[in-house]
This record gives sequence, structure tokens and C-alpha cells, in this order.
Amino acid sequence: MIDSMISYFKNTPYLMKHAYHRLKSKWMWLAAPFVVSIALLLIMMLIFHLSGTEEIKQARGYFRLTSLVCFAFIWIAIYQSYNTFKTDYFVGKLFNLNPVFQNILISIVISITMFITLIIIILATPVNIESSIYSALFFVVMTMLFIIIISTFLGLISIIQSKINTIFYGVTFIMFFTVPIIFIPNSDTSILLHILMLNPLFYLVEGISQSVVLGTLSLNNIPYHLYFVLFLAIMGVLIYALYRIVAHKKYDYVKTNSHTEETTEANPQNNNVQHTAE
Repeated sequence: MIDSMISYFKNTPYLMKHAYHRLKSKWMWLAAPFVVSIALLLIMMLIFHLSGTEEIKQARGYFRLTSLVCFAFIWIAIYQSYNTFKTDYFVGKLFNLNPVFQNILISIVISITMFITLIIIILATPVNIESSIYSALFFVVMTMLFIIIISTFLGLISIIQSKINTIFYGVTFIMFFTVPIIFIPNSDTSILLHILMLNPLFYLVEGISQSVVLGTLSLNNIPYHLYFVLFLAIMGVLIYALYRIVAHKKYDYVKTNSHTEETTEANPQNNNVQHTAE
């Protein structure tokens, strides 16, 4: 344990250098959600101004915009992180570098960019709504932890499962319709709301959107916060188990390949002996 920590801090400069080149090659993916979000905000403000939309409808529109922005940032961060995890896992092992470091850095960059976007939305909205920057910051930190854990989990699965991208696209499609972007639950749909709240992504999207439109109301549901923390803890345990499963799979793969090569080398020798005997 101590040796691993010493090795980690010793290799931090190499990790930073490797991560910098990774981020440099992905700067368009990291910048795109910010640019698109600001463009959508300006378009929405212009439409509301020209049409004279009432404030309650404007608030609902900004709620949906914030939910969409949050969902897009999370999707891009997880997608980019787990797709580089597999390469970093095998390459990093050669140089004793931890592939999770890249996930952490991408998550931090995305979270900072998302927080800046949320502040711009809060300051730019002309309607009289209660916003809370501190509440938004809390959920951004929760989002950062969520991205790190989920991207690491999917990255490990991608090593032993080749169809992870197809699965990810399917889950993303379902998630898009189960977070408050198109459909926003109200008090009349309390049963459906509690079902949707089982989705940890709903916790983040709704929490950030409520922080922008409704202020600190999103912080009042203490049991829901505990549920989300428990979910992250369970995912951490699964990641711990997956690391060992992946290590055993890799060992079996190397062992099988070695046995195949030995058999291939032995067969020509047997054939030569048979030809000599004839």
C-alpha cells in the first residue's frame, strides 16, 4: 500500500505530462459543450425577449436548458474518459502509471467548465428567479465524483466487453428521457417522480437545474443525498472487484496465448520427425 502511494507521487510528473497531451488532443470535445450551451442560452433569451414570454414559462425554459447542459457535459466527460481508459490501462501498466488519473483530470476540467456555464446562465437570466451558486457548486462536485467513478467502471468493463459503446449509447438514450429535460415531473406525478429518483443521474440533473432556477431548494432532501452517496460507495466496491476480475482475465489471456504458441512451435517439430522417419 505504502509502496503504491510512493510510486504514485513519484510518477505524478509523468502522469501530468501524459494527461496534458491527452487533453490537448481532446480540446474540441471539452470546449464544444460550453460553446453550444452559451449559444443556446443567447438564442433562448432572444426568443423570450421578442415573444414577451411570461416569467413562469421562461423559468421552465431555463430549467430545461440547464438540465440539457448538465446532461451533455456529463455524457461527453464519461464517453471521453472510458474510451481512453482501456489504452491507458495497458500502456500505463508498462510505466507504472495509474489510468484513473486521466479520468480525474477530465472530470475536473469538465466540472469547472460546467460550473462557469452555470454561473453565466444564473447571471444572464433576466427573469426574477431564486438562484444559488453555492448549491450549484455542491452538485458540480457531486457530478465530478460521479464522472470519475462511472467512467472508471465503464473503462474496466470495456477491457473485457467489446460492445460497451453500444450499451452506453442505449443507456444514454433511455437516460435522456428519464431526466427532467423534456418531461419535468410535478406534485401530481409523485409516484413516477420517486421511480425516476432511483436514477442517480436524475439526482444530478434535477439538483443542478433546481439550483439555477429554485435556489437552495435542491439541498433540502437529505435522504436523497445519502442515497446518492451510497450509490457511489457501491460503485466503488464494484470497481475494486472489477480490477481483480480484469487482472485475472488478462492473466488467462496471456496464459492461453503462451500455450497456443508452444503448441504451434511443437507441431512443426513433430511433422519434421515424421518426415524424417518416412
